[in-house]
Amino acid sequence: MKESKTKAYLALNYQAFLDIKNSGEFNMYNCNRVFRIAHAFHNLALSMMEDFVGFNEESFWSNINELERDFGLVHYRKLFEKTVQAKS
Repeated sequence: MKESKTKAYLALNYQAFLDIKNSGEFNMYNCNRVFRIAHAFHNLALSMMEDFVGFNEESFWSNINELERDFGLVHYRKLFEKTVQAKS
């Protein structure tokens, strides 16, 4: 995987942790949102540890598409694209 994409995935993982940390009030909506963010990013963290061996980008972005659709979380894709462009 290109270094620019590796850096972009690192930035996404960090952003996901920030989103979980700053998720706000403890209620069913936020619990579901936080759970879904954690679910979308847990395999990414493992893949980063293993230098992206076996990482399925299509599956990852499918999960991100669901976050966009269900919670309006479009900032992950924007952050990824911005980081890739900055590192290219």
